[in-house]
Amino acid sequence: MTDATGDALPLVVVGVGRIGLYHARHVQELGRELGLCELVGVVDGYGDTAERVARQLQEGQEKEIRAFGSVADLLGAGLAEGGAVVASRSEDHESDARAMVDAGWRVLLEKPLTDSLESAEELAAYLNNDESRSRALMLAFMRRFDAALIHAREMLAERIGRIFKIVSILEDSHPPPEGYQSPGLLTDMAVHNADEIIWLTGRDPVAVTGTGARLYNQKISSVREEIDDAFVQLWLADDAIGQIQVSRNHVAGYRNETSIYGEEGMIRVGHFQEDPLKVQFEAYGRGVLIERRSFWLRDYGDGVPVFIQRFGPAYKAEVAHFAEQCRDHGPFCVDQNDGLRAMRVVAAGTESLRMAGDARSIA
Repeated sequence: MTDATGDALPLVVVGVGRIGLYHARHVQELGRELGLCELVGVVDGYGDTAERVARQLQEGQEKEIRAFGSVADLLGAGLAEGGAVVASRSEDHESDARAMVDAGWRVLLEKPLTDSLESAEELAAYLNNDESRSRALMLAFMRRFDAALIHAREMLAERIGRIFKIVSILEDSHPPPEGYQSPGLLTDMAVHNADEIIWLTGRDPVAVTGTGARLYNQKISSVREEIDDAFVQLWLADDAIGQIQVSRNHVAGYRNETSIYGEEGMIRVGHFQEDPLKVQFEAYGRGVLIERRSFWLRDYGDGVPVFIQRFGPAYKAEVAHFAEQCRDHGPFCVDQNDGLRAMRVVAAGTESLRMAGDARSIA
């Protein structure tokens, strides 16, 4: 992050029920610390959520935070065009993003791109079909802003040789919250792993197979999903594979880890442990330890979602990049095309699951 110059960028957050609340807080922090942006509005159509969150966040901020019940209400209010962080329900991503982009706003859109491959392809085509719209959207893949994963990516080529396998694991310890609208386990969770594999290896998948089951989570959760545990394998270009493991059933605690195997060694980022504020990083050559270090995370206090506990600083760095590029009229480092690539992977994995594990090619 760099110090901002000039006026702070006005930002609004659409959807402030869960992750959106933390996006809003990060906007405020970046405003106080760097003068980079300022929170001018929140949007949420569920009950009094927008008004309640606006009052909560107003403390300590001079600029008024306006509350709106819909994107249409926001756009009709005549606020100065700036940037919007859209963290609404997945099924509303396409309509909310289109409305904001059409009104001249740039958008940081939470994952997934949309709630289905068909609508994701339609949104990406709509954006790519116009030069101005093609630069209007940033996809919120926060792992690209995680310090430990960035360090791993920087070490790959020079330390472990040609990559032939990467394993990305994401396992939750609890069900989604009551009332959560899930587009399915792979679309909701594995889309992060798919993008991580593509980003770290720089290789596009050519085929996918998957298998899964309904095990424990579906017995205790009111949120309906086809499966609560899955394994997905990707065949990548240049004779490499990626493996994704996602689950709602790791009852011992949140598990998030990535292992990258090369012809000269391996790198591992994270593993399940008792300290949620430490990410262990290890790099090995042939029988030798290259580096071992800990990346310490920010303590957000009790009661925060586990993904904030693990990736809070990455979420904040992501918003900082968005605000900086909006201010400087620059391109985003991750966009709708990256979101569509990941959606194609999880859609192929879901289709493979339905077809009893048959491999599915990716167009």
